[in-house]
Amino acid sequence: MKRPNWLNREVFGWGMFDFANQAFTLVILTAMFNVYFIEHIVPGKAIMLADGTSRMDYSLGRQLWATCGIITQIGIILLGPILGAIADFSGAKKKILFITWIGGVIFTASLGLVPPGAAHLGMALFIIAYLFYGAGENFMSSFLPEISTQRTMGRVSAFGWTLGYIGGLLCLAGAVALLFWLESPSNFRWICVWAGVFFFGGGLPTFILLKERKQPEEMPPGYNIVTIGFRRLKETFNDLRAYRWLFQYLMIMTFFLAGLQIIFWFAGSLTRELFGFGEQKMGLFILQITLTAIVGAVITANVQDRLGARNYIIICLAFWTATMLLASIAMRELTFWLVGNMIGLGIGALGTSSRALVGLFSPEYKAAEFFGFYGLAHKLAAILGLSSITLAEFVFRGNFHLVAASGSIFFLLGFGLMFTVSEKKGRIAALRAQRAFRRRMRKPV
Repeated sequence: MKRPNWLNREVFGWGMFDFANQAFTLVILTAMFNVYFIEHIVPGKAIMLADGTSRMDYSLGRQLWATCGIITQIGIILLGPILGAIADFSGAKKKILFITWIGGVIFTASLGLVPPGAAHLGMALFIIAYLFYGAGENFMSSFLPEISTQRTMGRVSAFGWTLGYIGGLLCLAGAVALLFWLESPSNFRWICVWAGVFFFGGGLPTFILLKERKQPEEMPPGYNIVTIGFRRLKETFNDLRAYRWLFQYLMIMTFFLAGLQIIFWFAGSLTRELFGFGEQKMGLFILQITLTAIVGAVITANVQDRLGARNYIIICLAFWTATMLLASIAMRELTFWLVGNMIGLGIGALGTSSRALVGLFSPEYKAAEFFGFYGLAHKLAAILGLSSITLAEFVFRGNFHLVAASGSIFFLLGFGLMFTVSEKKGRIAALRAQRAFRRRMRKPV
């Protein structure tokens, strides 16, 4: 089978950073440290129910976990313009990416030092680890416009997303194996070390295969690396009308990604609260989700160009709305395992299509900046989703089925609002902006 023209050494190197990143997302964020933090670092307390029976309440741990998430997202939002400026004007983007990667590796592994009950240490180390991971993710996205054309951006993005889920699956498989092998609370500490080691090994090929940009952009006089990013933000918002389709889509995307963030941050406690899954079952459940997410990403890569990325997102959102409602009312464990496969398909498809549409709506000369806005939408979505589920747990205290169902509102809102987005007009606007830029560049100074 002939290799596609766009699948070159640089694309593969870029995709390997996605591959490494999922060690953090799926092992630390989605499953293991989440569960360890909520159950061991912040122990639950027994509460009496109306029928005279008792149950363990882990709501304080979940609220502190959500607080960690909100703090990290705000931190990345504030750093975003500076990170973008460093990416474009420093000429050392690859070196900075290397620093964020090393920081992510060290602090991910350091989570294994957190003993049971040490909530403040756990929160501090997790926030630092996430900031390094999030900064690296921003730099990694800013390479995408350099290694692909407008025509191949969707396929390159889907390739990276698929590689990412394969990496997540492999790292998660190792983590679940440790759960079966080490039957004690310390297994979670070893899993954090394992995730750091995987993060290191998976990300190393990126720095061997991916080239640094040859020339940094020339910075206008009177600006520095701190202020230039905020100046460019102002310029973009002053010209918002030219990019209205992109920003309309990014605002809508914030809603449906909020629902996705609920799953990423609370997948572990979701299974325990609804069905009383133990640690090993939770690990196997998320392993299953990841496996089907790979299938979802591969299917998306092959069909979204024919269906249109926007139409594919609408299909995914309808699918996800129904899936979340099914998950919340599933009374039998077998049903929930089947729903888990649907969740996985949705994660793979929705993530891939969302990133592809940002690329299609971005003129090439602003693509790196607009992928920064894509990252910003992710962070706002996490704040929205984490705040929502914390509020839902307060309102529906003791009824986690309703807490889980509350996530479906974000997919339902996104489904309705996506009908207002025109993929055709968004592409045309991006092409017009690109042509206008080229005309300006050809004019004599």
